Amino acid sequence: MRGLLIKDFYCLKKQLINYGFIIVGVIVVSIMFVLSYNFGNIHTGFTQIIESGQNTETVVIQMARGAMLMFMLIPIACTADLSNLFMDDEKASFYKVAATFPVSIGKRVACRFIAGYLFIALGAAVDLVMTVILSSLTDIISFGKFCGVIVTFASLMLIYISMFILLAYFLGNGKITYANVIPLLIGAAIYIYANFDKLKDFITGVNDNALSELYNQATEFMFHRSYIVLIVAIIVSGGTYFTAVHIAVRKRGVA
Repeated sequence: MRGLLIKDFYCLKKQLINYGFIIVGVIVVSIMFVLSYNFGNIHTGFTQIIESGQNTETVVIQMARGAMLMFMLIPIACTADLSNLFMDDEKASFYKVAATFPVSIGKRVACRFIAGYLFIALGAAVDLVMTVILSSLTDIISFGKFCGVIVTFASLMLIYISMFILLAYFLGNGKITYANVIPLLIGAAIYIYANFDKLKDFITGVNDNALSELYNQATEFMFHRSYIVLIVAIIVSGGTYFTAVHIAVRKRGVA
């Protein structure tokens, strides 16, 4: 299994290099944003907005918090793309070679899941470092709430990766694009269904603050109930793994 994991990360080598540049950029921009919010142009601009009565201090803090959360999501979001791994294996017909290894189909499928999970863990670790730095530089958001956001988003990425790998096996070669898109469509459909009334009120003009309420609702959920998404992610990950193994066995080891 170790050799298969090394092979998987070698396939993601270029992506890892690009990821390194992204991490450096995100950390630098985040620190510059916080410093500017505390002492620079952003601080001056927000102060003028509050003094002129255009917005309250609470709204301004929410705007700054939203910007910081966006920075937080980038490192984990960039670890969610495993399509290159599957496409490289397809081009090389690697599954034919893997079938000759003294490694069971279950372990070969597990390597795909482990590679994805380790990649997400890398993004979460980077975010944790950013959390320590940013929470020490500003009081916009606490360390505990930062961690809640990390857990929530990492859990969502676990669900996405698990669904992607399952669909990659289910759909077969040449369908990686569909395996990438379908989980996103399912997630969007679930979110729209769960918040249909608020979205409807915003579109029809019944409640102009509906989107703001949805944002506040989402952030509060991430801050205080991230464990729910984590539990769902663990259940989905286990279910998709065993289903993917079953599919790979039926396809005679295309893993």
